[in-house]
Amino acid sequence: MNLRQLLPETHAARVMAAATLATTTGSGAYVVVAVLYFTRIVGLTPTEVGVGMSIAGLVGLLVGVPMGHLGDRYGARELLIWLLVLAAPVAATTALVTNAWQFVLAGSGLAILERGSAAVRAGLIATTGDGPDRVRTRAYLRAVTNVGLALGAGLGSLALLSDTRIAYVTLLLLNSVSYLAAALILRRHPHAPAIPRTPGGPVWIVFRDRPYVVVTILMAAMAMQYSILDVGIPLWVDRYTSAPNWIISVLFVINTGLVVVLQVKVSRRVESVAVASRVIAISGTVFFVACALFALASDRSVGVAVGLLLLGGVMHAVGELMQAAAQFCLGQELAAERAQGQYQGLSSTGFSLSTMLAPTIITLLPIALGPIGWLILGAILVALGLALLPAVAWASRTREHYADEVTSRASGASP
Repeated sequence: MNLRQLLPETHAARVMAAATLATTTGSGAYVVVAVLYFTRIVGLTPTEVGVGMSIAGLVGLLVGVPMGHLGDRYGARELLIWLLVLAAPVAATTALVTNAWQFVLAGSGLAILERGSAAVRAGLIATTGDGPDRVRTRAYLRAVTNVGLALGAGLGSLALLSDTRIAYVTLLLLNSVSYLAAALILRRHPHAPAIPRTPGGPVWIVFRDRPYVVVTILMAAMAMQYSILDVGIPLWVDRYTSAPNWIISVLFVINTGLVVVLQVKVSRRVESVAVASRVIAISGTVFFVACALFALASDRSVGVAVGLLLLGGVMHAVGELMQAAAQFCLGQELAAERAQGQYQGLSSTGFSLSTMLAPTIITLLPIALGPIGWLILGAILVALGLALLPAVAWASRTREHYADEVTSRASGASP
């Protein structure tokens, strides 16, 4: 395999991949150092930081659909560039924070621009190429995201080793520069024509599409599996197993490596709604197996615990590859083509809500209940995967109806 085969096939996808690498490298560095910077250097309490991040997350939830709608109406490429340009100075203000309310303001402003740009970016991807092209592009971008986050985390670790104000502030400013770099890169992305709205119909057509809303809710709930690795495993290893804590890093490396190497290959096999619905249902069972392996690692010898955790980590990564590929396909192929921005905005909002609630669910189940909690969590993921089968079938049957409704609104037909 030569280098060209590892790159996205289209110019638009290559440009988006380069921009994604820029922003995720900055974000990876920021995530690693933010909490310690604001507590150790600025002097905020852990509670102030936690509450501030929660407020910012809630604010960010509100902008997905509106920003996606604006992308439809005024051009997703141009809006995305402006959001990234605005994000740069807002990100830089994090280095100027000296108290809690400034932290909330800076964090909320950055969350609005980040979540808004994520929604617009998803809408822009959906407007370029046909279904399989879009799914493959999303897969490439997910692999690139993992690479960028790993690079950023590596830079962040250097700042942690230094543990000085100037080291932390340098990475905060690097995050700011990464937005500008992405904006400059995206100037090379093909223009996506705006879709003008003619008065006479509802603005938020996506909320009238009940089947799509149901599918989005179920996929968002299933996305809580991402917190298994971020929240569940570190706490589980530390509190319930005899495995050394370094196994946590090993599981992160395994997950990241498999996503980078295999996400595109898996997504190439999941390029139709029918296949995607089956794959996401199967992924629920794969997650159950992973959860069962994690549960079995409790109260075992060191060697057995490490082996079970490694097997569980691989199974979880396989389920994640399947679930992500299916979600890429379903989120885009079930959306009305003339309103991709707000449809992808709703998907982005659902994912954001999941990332906010999932840590609480993970701590209430396996961490609070022990091994039985892992089995309950796995059973929930199985149920969500199976529930998506009839939900996707319902959405597929009604696609023509909602596509016609969106078209009639755009053309000025009477409701």
